[in-house]
Amino acid sequence: MAMTFGDFLLALGMFISGTLNTIAAAWAQRTTAVGKETTDNLSTTIWGSLEGDDGKSVRAFNHPFFQACVMFIGEALCLVAFCVKREMSKRNEERPSAALLSKSKGEEGIFTNSIYFSLPAMLDMCGTGVMNAGLCLTYASVFQMLRSAVVVFTAIFSVFLLKRRLKLFHWVAIFFVCLGVFVVGYVSIEYSGSGDDAKPTSSVMLGNFLVIIAQAMVAFQMVVEEKIIGRYGAPALKAVGFEGIFGFVILGILLVPLYYIHISGGAHDYPIEDAVDALIQVGNSSELKVSLACYVCSIAFFNFFGISVTKAMSASHRMVLDSLRTVAVLTCSVALGWEQFHAEQLAGFFFLLLGTGMYNEIVTFPALFDYTQEEGEERESFVMAHRVDSMTSKDGDDTNSKKLMNEPLLANV
Repeated sequence: MAMTFGDFLLALGMFISGTLNTIAAAWAQRTTAVGKETTDNLSTTIWGSLEGDDGKSVRAFNHPFFQACVMFIGEALCLVAFCVKREMSKRNEERPSAALLSKSKGEEGIFTNSIYFSLPAMLDMCGTGVMNAGLCLTYASVFQMLRSAVVVFTAIFSVFLLKRRLKLFHWVAIFFVCLGVFVVGYVSIEYSGSGDDAKPTSSVMLGNFLVIIAQAMVAFQMVVEEKIIGRYGAPALKAVGFEGIFGFVILGILLVPLYYIHISGGAHDYPIEDAVDALIQVGNSSELKVSLACYVCSIAFFNFFGISVTKAMSASHRMVLDSLRTVAVLTCSVALGWEQFHAEQLAGFFFLLLGTGMYNEIVTFPALFDYTQEEGEERESFVMAHRVDSMTSKDGDDTNSKKLMNEPLLANV
């Protein structure tokens, strides 16, 4: 089926908001502003110390967990979109009796079982916080590419927790993803000390490691979400929205103990997070306000457009668009002077793209692999078959009521 103009706008919206999401996060972390006064102008967090902010009164915004808290605001906005969509659906009901029934079900479904999303929200909180910490220490394009490692952990958890069986082409795809992750990581470390905006090699190594570890948390979150959605059912926008609310509340509370938990950074000990310093820096910098506002909006729109693309086209289209934004992030980072271009990165990106495409059966080799499915066997996919709200009209959209769609959450974006 040919892509309509409406489909094109949805795809363009997902591509732009997805690219802006990573760029806005990196932009905020690169922005310098006056924070609270400290002894000898020491950095207020361990991440700032690792980036060499000690001795500077004007410091970079190295607050990954505060930034994750801001991200949850963007997720929570998806609940507003869900409520608007549900209200519009009610008004379009033709029969009064059907409208009354839909209203009853809709009201019952807004908060019903919502508490179960607190668990994936906590996983989302950990994954996003650790990823943002990694982004503080490594480069934006490397960060975006290394996130492809989620396919490896998703496959592992699918086998051991969901009892799925992977075919040979899945394992070959995982090998290519691992190879791509290795190449991208190696290149970033090899050239970390070169260029005008060089980062310490140890910083880049730790950043890459944190990003990869975060993908294990993201993959486990996806498995938990699949279990919850499969058992209780929930529209995707509602799921994202409640995860945003729970995540914001839980992480907002945890910011207090994170200030008192210190990590040794050589001659001094530094807190994991300092929300007070973060708020002071935001208050002192218009650039920070704009970058964080872009971050919040891009999170909300990326989830909305991503879910819409999956419904209107397919999860495979969504994966391709997600891969294209990696190229966009690299292009923007080089154009803005944030990092240098290295041809070797393209080889790593090629392996990542090939592996992800093979895993999703977008790139197939029928002469080499068996793609037939046994009766009752589910198609295993990186995007995870854990969004099935198109099978129900709870959110008011029953245009695809007989079609199963894959709708993964994108918030860890």
